[in-house]
Amino acid sequence: MTENTKFIEIPIDNLRLDEQNPRLPESLKGQKEQDVLNWMLSDATLIDLMASIAQNGFFSGEPIIGVFEDNKYTVIEGNRRLSAVKLLSQPHLAKVSPKAVEEIANEAKVKNNIPTTLWVYVVENRETVENYLAFRHVSGVKQWPVISKAKYLYNLYQKKDSKGIGVYKELAKEIGSKVSYVRRLLIGYEVFLMIQNKRFYNIPDLEEENFDISLITDAITMNSAIAEYMGVNLELANPFEHINQEKLKEVTEWLYLKQSNGKTKVGENRNLRILNKVIQNYNARDSFIRGEKSLSEAAEITDLVDENIRLYLNAALKSLGEAQRVIHKSTFPNKKDKDIAEEIIESAELISRAIAKKLRDRENELV
Repeated sequence: MTENTKFIEIPIDNLRLDEQNPRLPESLKGQKEQDVLNWMLSDATLIDLMASIAQNGFFSGEPIIGVFEDNKYTVIEGNRRLSAVKLLSQPHLAKVSPKAVEEIANEAKVKNNIPTTLWVYVVENRETVENYLAFRHVSGVKQWPVISKAKYLYNLYQKKDSKGIGVYKELAKEIGSKVSYVRRLLIGYEVFLMIQNKRFYNIPDLEEENFDISLITDAITMNSAIAEYMGVNLELANPFEHINQEKLKEVTEWLYLKQSNGKTKVGENRNLRILNKVIQNYNARDSFIRGEKSLSEAAEITDLVDENIRLYLNAALKSLGEAQRVIHKSTFPNKKDKDIAEEIIESAELISRAIAKKLRDRENELV
């Protein structure tokens, strides 16, 4: 503790929630505290925290960190705990789950477990604990949601005098994380801001609170063909220097716009690998873009089918090898086991003949 930091017992009324809390969506900036509290209540774990305080009292083992701003103390670490205490003392503020909040608050009141003051570790300014918070919530034991991590790191990144790979390394060192992870988060958040600035391309029901940033991040940082299609060059200090805004809109719609079946054109994160293959094949990509083929149908035009066949064959060979290794230990085999083994042989022969035919056809085409 330095001369400019100290523990102070502060009345709840003199503590306010942090508008710069990276977990808060931009839409809550400048809103009333009651609105923030109700947004916090949308996370069911806050109800659990309130119930724990009502039952056992407030646990002060983990420090609440605050800074004195505009004649009040802003809590920059411990906003969920402060929200829980504020709602216990003022349950009428709850518009989300009001009945549950009132019941828990009544229990806390009966047990005299509603604190009126909290011990706060007051720091001179936010910069004093920026790296501590990043370590704790980005790579540490109390991790924020991915988009909150990215937002916080992006704010730290913006304060740096220079930009690019060197700063990624500097940030990674400061918060005790890997350079590749820091870079992925920053790149993901930067493209998120582009999409947000376009009002999420008016995709129904898509907003910051439910935006799965990992989809667009993985699309760009782990699938080179998708990145190249959008004009993103990860080799540049500014990867988005030549980005094609129309292609960004297109890919965003593939990832986030739900079809009549309730799913997007790409579906789950794991399908990004398939999309990456489809984009590399002109015919497959064209039929997918025009809507003539689904992603899985377009993938059949690519060499992805052959890759999958190899994966299946290698996995089957590995499993058969394990079975062969322990077959001598078998004590009570039955006829079904023998039938399965014979079916495997039959399937293997069919696959072998099909592959042999494909190879002969290819040889004939080359003659």
